[in-house]
Parts: sequence; structure tokens; C-alpha cells
Amino acid sequence: MIPFTELTRAIPVSKSVRAFPTEGTNLARILFDAPYRQTFHARLKKYNPLVVVLYRIGLLPLLGVGRTVLLLTTKGRKSGKRRSTPVGYFRIGGVMHVFSAWGKSSSWYKNLLANPEEVSVQVGMRQRVVRARALEEPAKIQGTLEQFVTESPAQARYLLGWEPDRDRIDQADFSTVIQRVLIVRIEDVPA
Repeated sequence: MIPFTELTRAIPVSKSVRAFPTEGTNLARILFDAPYRQTFHARLKKYNPLVVVLYRIGLLPLLGVGRTVLLLTTKGRKSGKRRSTPVGYFRIGGVMHVFSAWGKSSSWYKNLLANPEEVSVQVGMRQRVVRARALEEPAKIQGTLEQFVTESPAQARYLLGWEPDRDRIDQADFSTVIQRVLIVRIEDVPA
């Protein structure tokens, strides 16, 4: 395993530029620490079915989990069955966005691509059909990340290690996030 500091050192940046995600954040550990990633993934596989049930019956939304976690339901690309996955989300510009450190290899993302018209979310107790699209263009991803750290510095601290009193957008290097993290924009389907 290559240490995180060695990976980020390979990116040519000036001394005033800070690379994100920073070392020690959960996102950085998932991206750069293979044993941690494997353990984290095993925990998700084990507990996600319980989370889905508790979310659906309203217990988790009652506890406020709906402010940070939604249930994403897609149609299985092989089975054709409806599959629900709890995923964390952030509101950026008033629109929900999902960040996935697993990138395009996520099963839910593969299902979404195979059946883009059959995607729904449950946020709190409200369920609705949505349109989910991955951000593809680096400039669009960069702009979304800049908007995220500006609008939600506390959430950006948690996800990226952003320090609002220290960090500045013009000195932030989001290239690792742009290259390795899938960002999906989730919008309501017009009636």
C-alpha cells in the first residue's frame, strides 16, 4: 500500500495549494487505504439491509437521518428487481448530490445506467421518482465542489477536510476528487 502522503506528493502543486480530500478524512481513507476500504465495504454490505428496513418504516427518518441519508432505489440491471441502497447526500445549490468513493463500479450506479427511467429516492418519509445523472465534465465537477465548500463548509469539513477559516477556493486542489469520486446529481422529474 502506498501511503496517502506519497500519493498526494506525486501531484505537482505549489506550496500554497492544499489537496482534497485531506489525510484522515473518511473519504481519503476509502480512496487510499485498501484494508480500510475493504472493511468499510464489508460493514456496508452487512448493515445496509437493516438500514433500509429501519428507514422504510420511518424510524431513521424520525431520528433525523433523512437530512443526510436517502434511500436510492434502482431497477437491477440483471435481475430486474427493485434494489434500495442507503446513500449519503449533500444539497448543493438546492439540489441533492451523491458522492461515491466507489466511483462507477458501484452496483447502484450500474443499475442506474441500465435503467435511468426507473430511479426513485426516499428522503425522510417522502418517496419520489427522480432523474439521476453523473457529473462528467471536470469543469462542472470543479464548480460543484467549489459551490459545496462555499454553501456547506461543515459538511465539506467532514467529507473533504475543508477548513473554512484556513482554506481558499483559489488554493484548493480537487483533482483527486474529480478523478476518483463519482458525483451524481439527483433532480425531481417534472410532472
